[in-house]
Amino acid sequence: MPVIIQKFGGSLLETPEHIKRAAAYIIQTKINGDDPVVVVSAPGSTTDRFLELARQVADKPDERETDMLLSVGERTAMALLAMAINADGRFHAVSFTGSQIGIITDTKHTDARIIEVKCLRIKESLTKKQIPIVAGFQGVSTDKEITTLGRGGSDATAVAIAGALKADRCELIKESGAIYSADPQLIPEAVSLSDIDYNTLEALSSAGACVVQPHAASLAKEHNVRLEITGVENQRGTLITDRCLEISKVVSVVLDENLHLVTLDKNQSLAGIDKIHFAVRENDRMFIAVNNGNCPGKSQTVAVVTVVCSNIMIDGALIEIILDAISEAGIIPVTMIVINRNLSIVVEQTWGTKALQTIHNCCLKKGLIKH
Repeated sequence: MPVIIQKFGGSLLETPEHIKRAAAYIIQTKINGDDPVVVVSAPGSTTDRFLELARQVADKPDERETDMLLSVGERTAMALLAMAINADGRFHAVSFTGSQIGIITDTKHTDARIIEVKCLRIKESLTKKQIPIVAGFQGVSTDKEITTLGRGGSDATAVAIAGALKADRCELIKESGAIYSADPQLIPEAVSLSDIDYNTLEALSSAGACVVQPHAASLAKEHNVRLEITGVENQRGTLITDRCLEISKVVSVVLDENLHLVTLDKNQSLAGIDKIHFAVRENDRMFIAVNNGNCPGKSQTVAVVTVVCSNIMIDGALIEIILDAISEAGIIPVTMIVINRNLSIVVEQTWGTKALQTIHNCCLKKGLIKH
């Protein structure tokens, strides 16, 4: 039978009722003649609660022990979901941790990268006609330590398993049910995208869109994994493959907030600065946007609105349209960066949402986004 990887986001496992609904979705997949391999995130806001608890006992929690703590969330979800499936009685589910199935990572705690997936226990489980339930977001390092894969790491787990098993497809089942032209919680007019290619997915993820973890997006492209972003209601989702069938000039507009814009002179080094969002040189100065404030140089808190285009490069006409729109709205950009097919407008933090709305509405009116 075709193997289908099904990853459930934490909001879809938040309560016993949510878990039972996920179990019903998985059981129906099995009834339909597919072999589901399930990957789970921690229920609801469990990870955030654990991080807050860690900060209450230590100003700078030890990273090894943080990974030990955070790995508990996904283990809770996998066991409860397996119980729900088994209670139905028609099929038998068995849960596995990341280390049990052979998710091998590098040695970086709290933000590890997958370097190998063995999947022997999963293959044995499928041979026994079982439904494997895997704890996402975690693995075991080459030093035999428990590691976690960073925010959204369950996406990476699912994609890596799909590549290792050569699965028919990988479903990332999320509350949103699709990828949109903007965050639908901020932009009700946002349009769902029927399909995009791997390069566009990587561009969206790197711009800060919380749809697929950047590492997972890279893994999908590397292993040519057929990805589908969908929801539990079987609504029309977004298909990600090596080529896009439906092309519009602008794919999506992404807002990334609470970044620190740092100005360095030509003699200052980037050493020790991590999680760089972008870096651009202007005469004798360099502007970099980072996700933390522990940086040299002068900094200010900013929001970045990124216009992600399809395989069409950014041109002067598009830049002019965007700049005219935000100017009419009274928004003054701090700086602007063009990198390949991404146009990033940096604005003061308080203008972030308005800039997103202005640019997205402009793209819709001008027909740059298909709807």
